Amino acid sequence: MKKRELGYNGWANHATWLVAVWDYIDLITEQYFESGEKPEDVNDRGVEEIFMSYVEGDMPRDGILSDFMSNAMSQVDWREIASHVEEQLADRIMDDF
Repeated sequence: MKKRELGYNGWANHATWLVAVWDYIDLITEQYFESGEKPEDVNDRGVEEIFMSYVEGDMPRDGILSDFMSNAMSQVDWREIASHVEEQLADRIMDDF
């Protein structure tokens, strides 16, 4: 998928870019690969759940920082992230043959 020219640095928005720039796409892809999943198994809800499992311990439980984090998390375009994970997973599977 070609990155969009709109948004932030070619991504849908700043929050989505942050997920990508901090290499979570690679981590999520690896989790799908290690689980034996196929690219067609990738979906935005699953990608978000895997991401949350990585950052859950770092998330504040309450207060203003929790509110900031919740706001930022609601802005992430999980479909865009899932699309990149799907592409990387397909490449990873092909490279493994």
